[in-house]
Amino acid sequence: MIKMLWKGSFGFFALNKAFQYFIKEDEVYPSYLGSFVVWGRPNSGKTTFISRLCGQDVGLNSKEATTSKKKYKNIKFKVNDGTLFTINEIVDMPGTMDRLDDWLMQVVDNDHVFYLIDLSRLTDRKYISQIEWDVRRTIEALGKSNKECKRINIIATHIDESQFRQFPTENANNILQDNDVIRQIYETTSEYKVSGYVYSANLMDKDSFQRLMESVINDCQK
Repeated sequence: MIKMLWKGSFGFFALNKAFQYFIKEDEVYPSYLGSFVVWGRPNSGKTTFISRLCGQDVGLNSKEATTSKKKYKNIKFKVNDGTLFTINEIVDMPGTMDRLDDWLMQVVDNDHVFYLIDLSRLTDRKYISQIEWDVRRTIEALGKSNKECKRINIIATHIDESQFRQFPTENANNILQDNDVIRQIYETTSEYKVSGYVYSANLMDKDSFQRLMESVINDCQK
């Protein structure tokens, strides 16, 4: 048992202020989601995804390529029902091949792993080879790690510019699972005993992004 002795009026005042701080009426206590690490080849939508997470405005002319590793801390994110969440840290990295080893270290060190795929480039054989290599290495690193939560979140972006644009965004996930590239990812996750989750969104559409993150948060809490 720890006993604390408060002497004089200052001690009482300090205790009272601390007590009031912790019991503020209508105080919203955020749920902590841990750390996010986000990667994807150039123009996959990574900057837009992180900007949305950080609550920044996103415009067609405001996209800026990531040229160095960046970290954003204590990001508050509110879902549609008003529930407040805090992402302890977001790690953003350039999506070039020379950063793959750095990415794999971040994959092991952070709680939630997000890899973005540009759906509008699924017919680009070179691009497909790149993401297949990235994802396999990522899943392999997760599988061999000591992490309790071994999962990869695949965020399929640019759905509005892809062959899947004819389908409602909320139904696209089921259709995506029949795609050869996505199927290959699932086969790789089972090989290394890693959980794979696939989401799709039009990141330029705030409502689409909001639905995406609500799905992600629900799955992160399972």
